[in-house]
Amino acid sequence: MTPVLTALLVTTAAGAPAVAGPHERVSRPGEYAGYTPVLYDEWVRTSQYLPTRDGTRLAVDLYRPAVDGKAVERPFPVVWEHQLSRASRAEDGTLSLRGVTSGMAELTRYGYTVAFVDRRGNGASFGTMTGYHSRTEASDAYDVTEWLAAQSWSDGHVGVFGCSNTGDAAMQAATVGAPHLEAVFAGNYSFHKYDAFQRGGIRANWGAGPNRTREEDLRNLPVDADGDGSLLRQAVAEHQANTSLKDMWQAAPYRDSEVASVGTRPWHEYSVATYEDAIERSGVPVYSFDGWDDDFRKESLVSAATLSNPHKVLVGPWPHCGSEGFDIVAERHRFFDYWLKGVDNGIMQEPPVHYYTGSSDGTGQWRDARQWPPNPRARQTRYYLDGGSSGTVGSVNDGTLDRSRPHGHGAGDAYRVDYSVSCPEPVGLAQTCPQDEKGLTYTTAPLRDDVELTGHPEVSLHLSSTAPDGNVFAYLSDVAPDGTVRILTDGRIRLALRSTQRAPYDVLGTPWHRGNAGDAEPMPEGRAERVDFDMLPLSSVVPAGHRLRVTVTGADVRESDRTELSPAPVYTVHREPAHASSITLPIAR
Repeated sequence: MTPVLTALLVTTAAGAPAVAGPHERVSRPGEYAGYTPVLYDEWVRTSQYLPTRDGTRLAVDLYRPAVDGKAVERPFPVVWEHQLSRASRAEDGTLSLRGVTSGMAELTRYGYTVAFVDRRGNGASFGTMTGYHSRTEASDAYDVTEWLAAQSWSDGHVGVFGCSNTGDAAMQAATVGAPHLEAVFAGNYSFHKYDAFQRGGIRANWGAGPNRTREEDLRNLPVDADGDGSLLRQAVAEHQANTSLKDMWQAAPYRDSEVASVGTRPWHEYSVATYEDAIERSGVPVYSFDGWDDDFRKESLVSAATLSNPHKVLVGPWPHCGSEGFDIVAERHRFFDYWLKGVDNGIMQEPPVHYYTGSSDGTGQWRDARQWPPNPRARQTRYYLDGGSSGTVGSVNDGTLDRSRPHGHGAGDAYRVDYSVSCPEPVGLAQTCPQDEKGLTYTTAPLRDDVELTGHPEVSLHLSSTAPDGNVFAYLSDVAPDGTVRILTDGRIRLALRSTQRAPYDVLGTPWHRGNAGDAEPMPEGRAERVDFDMLPLSSVVPAGHRLRVTVTGADVRESDRTELSPAPVYTVHREPAHASSITLPIAR
């Protein structure tokens, strides 16, 4: 048996719990107190294997309320996460317990059991991981949910949570109709994997892990009954047959690609969007959260717009799976109390969208909205890419950005793609660093007033190329009076996949590129083609005196497996009246 672990007032990763007086009740985003009493100040952790329908054993950690070091023998709601590693030791021997690092063991104080389950092929679980969020894993989620619901210490009310990889797993759990699944709290997940991982037809620089060596895998903690670690060694041996995600994604350049190694079309089978009807039939309520500095931020908004399930959306000023300054554990507690315990704390009477609007000066404010975009009457304002000189940057052209449609004939900016883009620090799921000197730039005059941009910018280029294919990236930046550049958002498109189609789900009015193999069409040499694509959503105030800038490049630090042509192709961005290039900005009224 694992030694008893006791926690007194466990502090969440986001900070201390909300403070309220002895009779004060607080329930608002990120703050929760007084609606349910603190029942216990201890928890115990135990671990074991649970069976799945095909006999594969999955490792589970259980955090249960305790008194005097013993688990309380009464039934509570259960919330759980479908993990990659529920418990492990670092190379220096430091113990890492997911229940502690996530802050979720805190909920045991209020009468919850919290569980963390290693997915098959990961952690101390047996089996192999085939693909990425396969239907086998989804059926495991069904089995886990129903097993948790059936235990003597469970009252049958079950919720699931997670972020990033485990956020996707939480959404997958809603696709299989588990009768006892009653709430999903999922963060930073992909609604459709192709739109997120292969945005614009260009594969991202992430999504190919985990890649653990056998030695790293053996640092996962065995379950309690595996005293000598022999079961863990057997499980780790099975993990060696896990799918190489890097190889799988390389073999799937199109949305409809079929990959022999996994025997399926991975973008289709592994995407939550494929199972929209099943999620809606379940009726399970969903809380989605993300951050404005995360590559997945559009996905949560698309999910909420598409699904008819009761839905909440939170978007903060955070990177991937961040929540600094916001108590995400308290927010999970609010949501699960409402749906698993029937606590009337008002969370579902609030406006469904809670989001942060920031500014370059470091200020910002939280806002509520009934829908996204929050203001359908926002001015969709078109700015044209134009000639002249802004005098603000040493780019290839240093053009201007203006509300007036360009005039004249034969105007355009030629640019040979520069593959030497780089950043001083590694770039993950966050924004890249500015590359203005290595591309075409178009900059406004200083703004007379503050400008709020909330919604989805869209780029429309008339572009010609000397190559039949290639990648195009566009960045929207805030340029301060001192020349400091802050990228607000970006968009990307593979030129051969530039055609747009009608999306099978709600993409919030933005251009959608199906990206099937049959959609690929080479660029006609020397002829201007219209290329439309959206940028990731944002909510940001650009202060008066600052400038807006659009930058266009043919390479990005975050590309995976870039194809570099020699000689590098020449792109021409056209800006004559008949072939004007522009960006449309969602300027809030």
